[in-house]
Amino acid sequence: MSNRILDSQIQSRNDTAANWSSVNPVLLKGEIGIEIDTRKMKVGDGTTEWNSLKYLKDDIVIASTNPSTTDKDFDLGEFWLNQTDKTLYVLVAKTESAGEWKRIPNAEELVVVSEALVAQKLKTARSISIIGDGSGATTFDGSADASITLVLKNTGASAGTYTKVTVNEKGLITKTELLTAEDIPTLTLAKISDAGTAAARDVGTSQGNLVEVGADGKIPDSVLPPLAITEPHAVADQSEMLALEAQVGDIAIRADEGKSYILKQTPASTLENWLELKSPECKVLSVNGKTGAVVLTTSDIAEGSNKYYTEERATANFESNYKASSSADLTDGETILHATDTLVLNGGNA
Repeated sequence: MSNRILDSQIQSRNDTAANWSSVNPVLLKGEIGIEIDTRKMKVGDGTTEWNSLKYLKDDIVIASTNPSTTDKDFDLGEFWLNQTDKTLYVLVAKTESAGEWKRIPNAEELVVVSEALVAQKLKTARSISIIGDGSGATTFDGSADASITLVLKNTGASAGTYTKVTVNEKGLITKTELLTAEDIPTLTLAKISDAGTAAARDVGTSQGNLVEVGADGKIPDSVLPPLAITEPHAVADQSEMLALEAQVGDIAIRADEGKSYILKQTPASTLENWLELKSPECKVLSVNGKTGAVVLTTSDIAEGSNKYYTEERATANFESNYKASSSADLTDGETILHATDTLVLNGGNA
């Protein structure tokens, strides 16, 4: 027997608080029931009805008295509401023998504290000003933050976009101008990083020069190398081939031989100047006695010892071999759940 671990998600028994109370079922021993609207839980004991079970943990203790140090059997952070005098406490510390509860101030007490803090403001409000190369002022009494809008002293510069400015010893701009040609120094090509290699070339026909396009937008013929364009010629025989006015690269297709020749050098009238274009030989003349566009079927080929597929043969093989095999013998047999296995449900991480 082997164990199986399945990755799964486990959904506990759940319903609204009203439905739980209405149905009032008896949970199995150790079974968890969840109120999906209140997020509270109860654990069954196998005999007690839902309404008589206690929640796993109360969010807050509701009582008619204040907590004391003897009220220690609660988790830290537990709230205690005294409904009689409308006060709220929280458990902030505890030991084995005592608990320490702190009362949380109510809204009226928080207002009193707030007013006391406001009373801390200055008895007489003060003025704060900026002088010198800027101006601005505000008053401050300590009751709230204050800010000053700074206005810089006008030094004579006007608003706008400039490429040349004059700054005084305090860092203030006193004059604004635009660059002129006299402001730009003479630069060598070595100082310009993105000019490209063409900027260092002269126009001409010598090595390293750039070719200039003519007025017609074309490159002059004088700087272009001679071009050879391959042209095919269909000829009847060798005599017509040698009589061609052909250029180097031209092709002659001869009908008498079924071969093609290319002119490797002039003149075309010399047989040795023609080079035969070799084509690969086709040694397959027929397939299973058939020529042309051959289409074969299983009827055209003898089976020998290798049998081809048929539905009857596949069905017979399945009935005689596959269905008699054990699922444990399959390639993925280890992943199949058998009756003799132990199933372990693994909920995994969140």
